[in-house]
Amino acid sequence: MLRFARELNFDNYGDFRSVYMDWLSGQNKTFYKRAADLRQRSAATDKTGLLSEIFLAETSNLDETFGPKNAKAFKEAQAILEQAEQIYIFGQRSLFPAAYYLQYACALFTGNTTLLTGIGGTFADELRRIGTNDVLVAFSFHPYALSSISTIEFGRKRGAKVIAITDSPVSPVASGNAVTLLAPTTSPSLFPSVLPALAIAQTFAALMIASGGEERLEEIANSEAQLRHFNIFKEK
Repeated sequence: MLRFARELNFDNYGDFRSVYMDWLSGQNKTFYKRAADLRQRSAATDKTGLLSEIFLAETSNLDETFGPKNAKAFKEAQAILEQAEQIYIFGQRSLFPAAYYLQYACALFTGNTTLLTGIGGTFADELRRIGTNDVLVAFSFHPYALSSISTIEFGRKRGAKVIAITDSPVSPVASGNAVTLLAPTTSPSLFPSVLPALAIAQTFAALMIASGGEERLEEIANSEAQLRHFNIFKEK
């Protein structure tokens, strides 16, 4: 492979491999480059054309996320979540909404979920008691936050089962997990798409409700009663 790389005018195998990894991950553009490309495309076409491009990209992302490649991983994740003593959930920066949604939905029917928020600089504090009976659900897409990588490594060292949702098989968090779900993030917009991550969060919550017993329905009824007491939503 080294001789082959040099035949193609690469100085070493690492440089040769990085080209393939950038292509495979599809995330080698800076935010500035993505914004410049977006402006260029917008100038070359009308708004309808850009909307169509975004729609087609997101449709493709969701088709692949819920396609055959992830079918087994979804089933395995469901089983692991059902058996978890405590479920820790996190997503940094643009992926925080996906993590927050999963925690928000689960709070309606279970009390064993913890969202790692990082409020007051305490991001890692909630992980002090994570152990072998627990699960860490991690959302991590390119560009990969260093704190996300270290959090997953810590969970593994403590023996927790890691369910990682990431964007590429060469992601730094893609291997060594109990379950890895790959979700493409193709988008002509400034940021890579977060829609697949949100869709997976919704699906996890739905799977947990579907496989739960009567006690979960009772918990949902209890949550609705609490919301009505505080007049959280406008009644019809």
